[in-house]
Amino acid sequence: MSICGYSIKKKPGRPAALSEDERRDQILAAAEQCFVSQGYRSTHMDDVVKACGMSKKTVYRSFGTKENLFVALIDRVMHDDIKLDMPEENQPADVVIADILSRLSAFVLSDRQVNITRLVISESAHAPELAAAFHDNGLRYCKEKLTGILSRLNATGRLKAERPSELASLLVGAIIGESLVTALIRRPQPMTDREREGRIDHLLSLMRPSLMPNGAVQAP
Repeated sequence: MSICGYSIKKKPGRPAALSEDERRDQILAAAEQCFVSQGYRSTHMDDVVKACGMSKKTVYRSFGTKENLFVALIDRVMHDDIKLDMPEENQPADVVIADILSRLSAFVLSDRQVNITRLVISESAHAPELAAAFHDNGLRYCKEKLTGILSRLNATGRLKAERPSELASLLVGAIIGESLVTALIRRPQPMTDREREGRIDHLLSLMRPSLMPNGAVQAP
């Protein structure tokens, strides 16, 4: 049985008891499929109830509203798909930045994230709460994490950036901006992973003379 493109496999007999986390995960997986396939406005809580195969009481007890469900979905995507950790003390700044930009671009340009971004853009005029949730739990989260890492590099003498927050925005825009636009409009030939890695290397070569003490060490 498939609802919203989400397959429900019912096993004979009494269903196995799920933990609270397992129930939430199953509801969120069904909600993601419904939102992406039908759109936010066209998806109703009853659709999610049918797609996840649980009772309406269980779904409402876990999330309460469709907006809460979407906010939880964005939070789950952010924490499932990307880890932006503080660098080790002995890592040169360019190695750290290259790794962060590579992981961040792979996340932002993944099919899953592009689908959610496209959903938010298409629905934001009629459902501004989506744009707010996406900004607060997605865009702002990534920028704050990257700013924190750049500030740490500053504090440990590995980077000389007067405005880490502004540098974070410039780095993300330079590496991800064009590729995200081509992905959103389904352009036939988006930038490849190899091309993005080459762009990261080129960007770092421009940064080293002015932002990294002693030119740092070239990222592998």
